[in-house]
Amino acid sequence: MSAALAVGGLAGGYGALTVFRDVSFRIEPGTTVGLLGANGAGKTTLLRTLCGLLPAHAGWVRMGEEVLDGLPAWQRTRAGLALVPEGRQVIAGLSVGENLELSLASTRLGSVDYEARRAQVFELFPRLAERLDQPSGSLSGGEQQMLAIGRALMLGPQVLMLDEPTQGLAPVVVRQVLEALQSLRGRYTMLVIEQNRAFLDALVDHTLTMQGGQLSD
Repeated sequence: MSAALAVGGLAGGYGALTVFRDVSFRIEPGTTVGLLGANGAGKTTLLRTLCGLLPAHAGWVRMGEEVLDGLPAWQRTRAGLALVPEGRQVIAGLSVGENLELSLASTRLGSVDYEARRAQVFELFPRLAERLDQPSGSLSGGEQQMLAIGRALMLGPQVLMLDEPTQGLAPVVVRQVLEALQSLRGRYTMLVIEQNRAFLDALVDHTLTMQGGQLSD
C-alpha cells in the first residue's frame, strides 16, 4: 500500500536561505504523526513547503501515487492536502458560515456534499453552528481554532496538517481540541506540529523531532 504522504530528501527555506534539509519520512493511511521541536527548528517552514506555499530547494513529495513536486498550493489542496495554519488565520471580516463556504471554490463541491460536510463539522464543533452568522474576528481564540480546523475538514482532505493547534489556548480549550482531533484519528491521516509533548502523546501514533532543520525519530 502506498503511503498517504511520503517525503524524500526534502530541503526548503526562504529564497537562498535553507531552513531545513534532507527531510525524509512517510505516513501510512489513517495514522497520526506528531512533529515536535523548538521555535525556529524549521517545522512551520516544512509544512509550508509541503503544501506548496514555499518552493522546495530539493527532494520530492508524494500523496499516494500522486507526485506533488512543482504543483502550486491550490492544486495540492485539490489533491487532498489541507493545512490548518499557525495562528488560525480565519478571515475576520467574514462570518463563520462564509469562512466555511471558502471550500466551495477550492473543491467544486455540489450543494449536497457541501451540506453533508458542514453537518459533520457542526457535529464535531457544535459551537460553530451556534455562531454561524457571527463575524469570525469576534470569536474567542478557541472558537477560531475550531473554525480553522472545520474549514480544513470542509476540503475533504486525504492528509490533514495542523501547525501548533494549541498555541495561545487556555487548558480547557486545549482539552476540547484534543478530544476533537482524537475523534478524527483513523478517519484522516494527520501530521501535527506541536511543542506540547503531552498533547502529542495523547494524540499521535508516532512522534518525529526536528532540531536545527533536521529530522529524527
